[in-house]
Amino acid sequence: MPPPFHSVTALAETLQENWQNYRGSGDFADFVGCTVALNGLSEHLLRRHMPGLARLAQELENMALATFSDSTQHPLAPDLSNSIERKLVHLLAELRHHEEPPPPCRRQADSATATATATDTWARERNVLIVAAADNSCSRPLSEQLAFLGFPPSIVSWSAWSGPTTGRQAPLAIICLPDTPGAYSAATIAAITELRTRFPTSHIYCLEVPAELEHIVQLQRAGADTCVPVASGCTDIVVRLLDLTRDEEPEVQRVLVVEDSPTASTVVRRALSQHGIDSLAVADPRRLIEAAASYRPDAILMDMHMPFCSGVEATAALRQMCEYQALPIIYLSSESDVVQQVEALRLGGDQFLTKPINPVVLAAVVKTKIARYREMRHSGQHDSLTRLLNHTTAKTRIGKLVADTLPDGRLTVAMLDIDNFKSVNDTYGHPVGDQVIRNLAWLLRGRLRNSDLIGRYGGEEFIVALPDTNLNSAIAQLDRIRKDFSALPHAHGTGAIYATFSCGVAALVDYPSATSLIGAADDALLQAKRGGRNRVEAASVAGAQVKETAGGEL
Repeated sequence: MPPPFHSVTALAETLQENWQNYRGSGDFADFVGCTVALNGLSEHLLRRHMPGLARLAQELENMALATFSDSTQHPLAPDLSNSIERKLVHLLAELRHHEEPPPPCRRQADSATATATATDTWARERNVLIVAAADNSCSRPLSEQLAFLGFPPSIVSWSAWSGPTTGRQAPLAIICLPDTPGAYSAATIAAITELRTRFPTSHIYCLEVPAELEHIVQLQRAGADTCVPVASGCTDIVVRLLDLTRDEEPEVQRVLVVEDSPTASTVVRRALSQHGIDSLAVADPRRLIEAAASYRPDAILMDMHMPFCSGVEATAALRQMCEYQALPIIYLSSESDVVQQVEALRLGGDQFLTKPINPVVLAAVVKTKIARYREMRHSGQHDSLTRLLNHTTAKTRIGKLVADTLPDGRLTVAMLDIDNFKSVNDTYGHPVGDQVIRNLAWLLRGRLRNSDLIGRYGGEEFIVALPDTNLNSAIAQLDRIRKDFSALPHAHGTGAIYATFSCGVAALVDYPSATSLIGAADDALLQAKRGGRNRVEAASVAGAQVKETAGGEL
């Protein structure tokens, strides 16, 4: 697979070609192609965590959309056309300036036997710039924690920051802390604007932002991408950075189009395809339930008027099934009666789009609905404290990993438990205990591969599954993490504490079922606890023979 940024470059080249075609022809259809290409480029830049460049693309897209609904304005007047072209040239120049893809980071490699040292743990640049007042108490411990987790930080004070500097490499992220308690001053907001101009590809986080709309809007206007409220604390930024570095290919968005008109169906599917959305067309609503079960869409585009039944009737029937109660359903119709529209929404629809449909608006609505739907599903599958997979989801996915790996593949499962955790809660309080749990979660996410499974099994216990990994490699890797965790300081009100964990590891080759594999790792964890804690213990092969004789599956 080519490096991710190459696809951005390809989108930019398509945009440039479409614009040149429009300048030559003045045809509105060519302008539609430009606008759609701009929309796709904006979204792709956001997915690739390049918010500054995405802003440039969105500004250009908004200029195009202002004339999109009136084809009589085309060809555009020379002054407007030249203004768009100047912005387009600037955007393309910025894209070319940043088109060299970074080397892949170690944790994206699929080799489970790769070793990591203090100097080569991170092959990809993950540097972070912290901008804070010289006396800010949060900046130093935050810097130490980021360095430990593989994000080399540098700290610059607001007073020393004099705007754009030359020669500085664009950081992965810029973390801003307020220069005065509880607020960002006008000078600081101006400096954030300069930071955004200098580093268009960096993600700017503003921490300790007061919960005031006016303040948040000012920071957003200055160029902040994420405003983290005061209640979240400084350490919340770590999990956000870990999310930022997970450069996984996005899951394909799937839309089921229920439309009896072949022409209308073709137009809708073409608009979706131009935005990278997969679709399946169903002409007969009687096939709706069957198609939904096999295709598993993220949203449904439903025509209001069809031969067998109306779209409202079809939606009401689908809502009877629990697995489709939250699935977004968007009505497509030429119906202009507001009463009918409200009734359709009351009976199960999520939105109403009137034909003819602007393809950019259609894609924007579909993608927004899908994002909300997936976010809801994600919340149901992940632990709220650590954002790792929850107990049920982790066990289910390990069962699938086992099924996919058998009979000849390699898979290792580990159970981890923080040592003497009750005494941490009793001595320092539950907030400090929660921070210790979060720190281990972050360390696991930072040290393991994107393809590895990490879940919070319950309380202070974690479960890890390492595909394509033998027992010895897994033990070596987890032992490095154990040593790192024992050296990680967990800050609290009067200083820092240290914690350790014990770990049990079992391999699928010895325990060829999900139940026996998880059980063996848990038994090995108990052995590690009994053996003195702060150690990694392998499940015994003799124990495997006993368990296989007993049998049983989840």
